[in-house]
Formats: sequence, C-alpha cells, structure tokens
Amino acid sequence: MVILSLPKDGRGCLYLSTPLRVTAVLLVLTLLHFISLTSFAQQDPMYSMYMFNGLAVNPAYAGSRERPTVLALYRHQWAGLEGAPKTAVLVGHSTLLNDKLGLGGSVTSDNISIFNTIRVRADYAYRIKFKKHGKLAIGINVEFTNYRARWSELSLNDINDNAFLSAKESFVSPNFGAGVYYYTNRFYAGASVPHLLNASLSEGFKYEGTDSIARQWKHYFYTMGAVFSLGKHVKMKPSVLFKYVKNAPFEADFNLNFLIREAFWFGAGYRTGDAVIFMTEYNFAKGIRIGYAYDYTLTELQDYNSGSHEIMIGYEFQKTTYLTPRRMSYF
Repeated sequence: MVILSLPKDGRGCLYLSTPLRVTAVLLVLTLLHFISLTSFAQQDPMYSMYMFNGLAVNPAYAGSRERPTVLALYRHQWAGLEGAPKTAVLVGHSTLLNDKLGLGGSVTSDNISIFNTIRVRADYAYRIKFKKHGKLAIGINVEFTNYRARWSELSLNDINDNAFLSAKESFVSPNFGAGVYYYTNRFYAGASVPHLLNASLSEGFKYEGTDSIARQWKHYFYTMGAVFSLGKHVKMKPSVLFKYVKNAPFEADFNLNFLIREAFWFGAGYRTGDAVIFMTEYNFAKGIRIGYAYDYTLTELQDYNSGSHEIMIGYEFQKTTYLTPRRMSYF
C-alpha cells in the first residue's frame, strides 16, 4: 500500500507497507514526474518563459533567432515543498548554409523526489524562405534520456522487500520527435510532438513480479504569438501555448508581454487550472538577455509552497550585417 499525504507543515510523507509492488510507486511518481499534480500527469518539464525558449517545445525553432544563441534556464517549482521539481537546462542553436538549415541541442536535468532525469537532445530544422516575407521550418529531434531512481533514500518497513531489491537504479531510453514552425518579424505559429514513441518507463528498471504500466506519453504542443506596436517605444506581445497528453486534461498558457524601447520586457500570464505568472526580461546591447518569472499557485498546493521561480540568461552572437540589432529577437 502507498499513501502520499501533505500535512499542514507542507512536508510530504510516504508510508510503505509490504508486500509492495514497485509499479505502484512508479505510477504515482511518474504522474508527478517533471511537472506536478496541477499539471495533470504531463511528463515534460514546464517553462513559464516558453515564448523566449521555443526550442524547449519545438525542434523546428532551431535557428529562428537568426544568429548563434545560447541559453541557460533554472526552474524551482513549488519552493518550500520538499521533493518538488527542480529543472536546469542548457540550450544552443544556430543557422547554417545561408540560413537554410537550423541546428540545435540541449541538455536538461530534472529532479523530483527520488527521481533524477538527464536528457540530451539534438534538433534539426529545414527552413523555407518565402519571397515576400516569413519562413517555414520543418524540424526533427533525437534524444536520449537517462532515468535514475534513488531507491535507497526510501524508508521501508521491510528493508528486504524484494520488489525494491530487484529494481535497477537507472536506464537509458531513446526517443524522437517532430515539429513545424512558421514565423515573420511580427508573428509566429508552431506545432510539435517532441516524443513520438510511447516509451515504457517501468520496464527499464527491470524489477521482478510487476507489470509495465508507466510510459512516456506523446505530448502535443501548439504555440502562437504576435507583436503589435503601441507607439514609438512600446510593443505588445500576446502569446499562447496549448498542451495535450493522453489521459490528462487539456492545458493552456495565456500570456501578455510589453516591450519598452526594444530592451525591457514585462508581463503576466495564466496557466489554466494551475497558476498566475509574472515575468520580466532585459535585453542588453551586447546580446545578453536576463529573465525572471514567478508563478503564484492557485491550487490547494498554495498552502504548502511559496510559488515557483524561473531564472533565464542567454547570449546572442551579433551579426553586423543586420540593419537592426534586434530585428528578429521578438520571439
């Protein structure tokens, strides 16, 4: 039997009794893995600043900044709640062959409770430029994910429980995905499925006497955004991210940001059934970008955490051939 409870002091407790099947633990923790209870079993890491980090959800985004770009991001979800998700990611992408191709890659480390996941991903995009304006990119990605479970950190009533003694601590799972992305200087829209294989997670641990029930399900993403001028020095950028995964409710992020003097972004958003988001970003003249987002939880978990924090820092190598340094940096 597995009972997960959240006392008033906000500390999570896991009570175990034998006989215990590891599949029960995997089912519960996989539903929590990467995202949270309020994200309804979505397994991919959550990013509040997705509109400035498009490669996280769509391989076709590779090269769309029109210059070599690197970005590092750290997210601490539900600060103050023991075992809550913590995610760190390093991303890089650029164009090649007269901007016809886009190449990118990322390394992501995600932690929740006793689980640690490290994902290495490569992205490729073929870009078609239209005569009047706009580009259409068709992308694919290949990734390898290392799943690790620190079973020894669990407090068992029976330390000789064979279900845990026979379980592997880590395994590697390959996967691939695809996406499309259309954008101009003032508009973008994209759709993607980063994981096309419903890879089994529980079989990878190779524990005895259990059935495989936990899987990495396909996640479907649709993004869209635009930039409108409100005056000489002010621009408005509404954006949306729709997310869907099998056996989970449909989820959407709605955001509205403002750009002041081509340098300072600030705005807010709403994630359905989850949180209100406040964010800001500053673009320095030398190509450095620094951003921060804060999520205020709207669910019952607000009694056990002080919100979620996301910090981003990026650098874009400048191209002197551009008439405007931030010509393609709205997205």
